Amino acid sequence: MKMKTTICVSLLLVALSRPSSAVTVKEGEFQFSLEAVKALGAVMAADDPAAEQNLLLVEAKAAAVCSHPALPEDFRPLCLRRDAGASLARLAFVAIHASACEICESVACPGC
Repeated sequence: MKMKTTICVSLLLVALSRPSSAVTVKEGEFQFSLEAVKALGAVMAADDPAAEQNLLLVEAKAAAVCSHPALPEDFRPLCLRRDAGASLARLAFVAIHASACEICESVACPGC
């Protein structure tokens, strides 16, 4: 009886220790949680709400986004890359259309 209880408790702890959101967004060699991508989208939209609509503008503003104090730390390594603007633009697109990830409709969002 004690062994069964131990196994059940262990399985419960493993299940609870999993992150609440298993959805990740892949951008090249990087993977980010969907929540982090949404936060990135919020940072980008905070300075210029119209930037959501114009991904080229987002790409051009990569330096400003990367130096923004509210940028999640997950994106700092991405900002060091030469093509950071293009990557940020693609991630902004995912942030705008986050519902596609939440229902596992986008190939950029594995982990459902």
